[in-house]
Amino acid sequence: MKTKETVTAPDRMAELSAARSAARAASEAIASDFGKRNITSRKGKYDVQLRADVVAERVIVERLTKEFSDYGIVSEEEMQDAWEHSLTTWVVDPLDGTNNFGFGIAHCAVAITLFENDAPVMALVHDPILGREFTAPAIRTAVPPDPFPVPLRHATVALVTDYSEEGRVVGRGLADALGRHCKRVTTMWAPALDLALVSSGALDGMVCRNASLLDVCAGIFLVQRLGGCVLDPSGRPLRLRKSLHSAPVSFVAAGSEPLARELLGIAPPAHAGKAGRDGHE
Repeated sequence: MKTKETVTAPDRMAELSAARSAARAASEAIASDFGKRNITSRKGKYDVQLRADVVAERVIVERLTKEFSDYGIVSEEEMQDAWEHSLTTWVVDPLDGTNNFGFGIAHCAVAITLFENDAPVMALVHDPILGREFTAPAIRTAVPPDPFPVPLRHATVALVTDYSEEGRVVGRGLADALGRHCKRVTTMWAPALDLALVSSGALDGMVCRNASLLDVCAGIFLVQRLGGCVLDPSGRPLRLRKSLHSAPVSFVAAGSEPLARELLGIAPPAHAGKAGRDGHE
């Protein structure tokens, strides 16, 4: 899939502008914490909350609430229970890739999605370190088939699993299966940014097991709207909607449907366990 400029539907330009402003302000607010492990709490055995998570969330929530006071907001750190409170809802991951951020690894993002009723209408993924931004229109972009699609043996594929003990075991099996067929497998545990890179063509695909919807909805929206393919474990196109928040989400994503189906065939993600405190960052 080729990198491309996109145009957001005019009726969502105000929301996109607000999301950009909030994401950039949050990035500035946490810049001095990059590479610092200022842990405020631990989320299970393998995950943490950093001060930067909380600071970024508060900046974003304050800005979005000020501009759109009648919209609901769901956010990862302190506002996870407002999914059904409003017809129009912001869904915010204030710092995707928390552990990377704390260790000074420049693979992290701010992710913001807007849902109208049950359907997503806008998404933004912002890289707070490199300044990259990924957005997509509400209507799927018509993209002609790539005449030279990336074959599986040349593909670079991201793998993300949950942080549970079972998830780590299953993840090792998926990594082994992918490694036998793909050029390269990355495991950076920043699913929003990974999916944004799939949407732009920088990564070829992704296998994700047991994600929280909050962690992946922005990235899934980008892939689907920019001509990529996202399949659920049964092989059906994944229908992204707000009501998926109540259960873990597993899928494969790729720049093309043939590659997505190949990934599903060799490394099918399975539903098991529960997302949440043992889920992604």
